[in-house]
Amino acid sequence: MRRVIIVLSICAMALFLTGCREVKEEFSDTLHEDAVVSDAVYTPSRHDTQLDYTATDVGPVGIGYGGDIGIRVGGGLQINTVEVPEKFAVVFKCQHGQFIVTKKNVYDNLKDHIGETVDVAYREVYRAVYDTKDNERILISRALVDYDFLTATLE
Repeated sequence: MRRVIIVLSICAMALFLTGCREVKEEFSDTLHEDAVVSDAVYTPSRHDTQLDYTATDVGPVGIGYGGDIGIRVGGGLQINTVEVPEKFAVVFKCQHGQFIVTKKNVYDNLKDHIGETVDVAYREVYRAVYDTKDNERILISRALVDYDFLTATLE
């Protein structure tokens, strides 16, 4: 117990002496870019039954290697039922390459506009690291980590 207290004390002192680092997600202003609706994809929901290997026996029920629960049928096998939800996607092609948006409302609005140009509004997402020394907040690093899709409107 004494060692734990000593280690925690040393860690606290090191944190105090080096200052506090804060990691923050930051967004750019809204940006716009022209993009072409390259494809619209819809996958309907389905209910599926499959044969799987049993990883763990729990009475007459088993848990498969993929984590699915099913009814054991012997020989290390089980029958699983799987529910796959419907999925929607729109593929855009822009000056930086392609990107996919998986929102139903975007699919509904653009599924009949393949090949047409849209104005895409988005924000850049940054991971910023700040250090605090002498009550002053200093930016240590800032890296682009993602894009936040906002809207796509027909031109």
